[in-house]
Amino acid sequence: MSDNAAKGLRFPDLTVRVASALVLVSVALVDFWYGGIYVTLMVMLGTGLALWEYRRLIRVTLSRREPVLWMTVAAGALCILATGGWSLEAGLLILIPGAVLVFFADRDHAKWMVPGFIYITLAMAFLVDLRRDPVQGFPLVLWLVCIVIAADVGGYFAGRLIGGPKLWPRVSPNKTWAGTLGGLVLALAVGSAFYLSDQVTVPMIVLLSGVMAVASQLGDLAESALKRRFGRKDSSNLIPGHGGLLDRFDGLLGALWAYGLISLTGVLTVG
Repeated sequence: MSDNAAKGLRFPDLTVRVASALVLVSVALVDFWYGGIYVTLMVMLGTGLALWEYRRLIRVTLSRREPVLWMTVAAGALCILATGGWSLEAGLLILIPGAVLVFFADRDHAKWMVPGFIYITLAMAFLVDLRRDPVQGFPLVLWLVCIVIAADVGGYFAGRLIGGPKLWPRVSPNKTWAGTLGGLVLALAVGSAFYLSDQVTVPMIVLLSGVMAVASQLGDLAESALKRRFGRKDSSNLIPGHGGLLDRFDGLLGALWAYGLISLTGVLTVG
């Protein structure tokens, strides 16, 4: 077998993954650069699609005309709109009754829908709130996204080039300890680059980059566990080479939760 053929077997989906990722990153960078209503509208759309994918995962059959689906999507979108237009606190005032509405709208699936609704919507609200800072907003989002990408890319290549023992084969049979460590190392390197650039004034940014990388990988594992629980391969087929939004942004959701919770404790003071 030729070297090119061997590489093709080792990275069978690399070309499609890279092309899709470049398109997504380019659109997101332009949108988040402009900020304001552009970010709010795009994140509202992303939240709605992610909630649709989530409900699609836990339901055997799902009609797009289902009232519960549209109530869930509307509640998530309103939370994002309130966060972008006013504050994270305003978004929480929408999130709480939204979760209650989701609970009573579908009692049969409430034990899955309510946590999923809160997990996805609040993470997206953290993202919008992060960008609202007029000075540090865009650099912070750029840093966090770069850390998540580094953790994913480092894990992808280290896992396939080194291989070795599996991380958690029952949940994600393709992930290895080598991939996990490779993602962490690359994320720390990216965090060091941001520290040297002095563009993001986050305390202990290199250490925090490592924490975000671990949270990103936990978010990835959480979605893998969910898909395995319901016997699904992908959350949808919206993104070529990646599946759905949840398949692509599962790591970002985990990192956003980690950053958001740490920020709420008051430990982080961005200057």
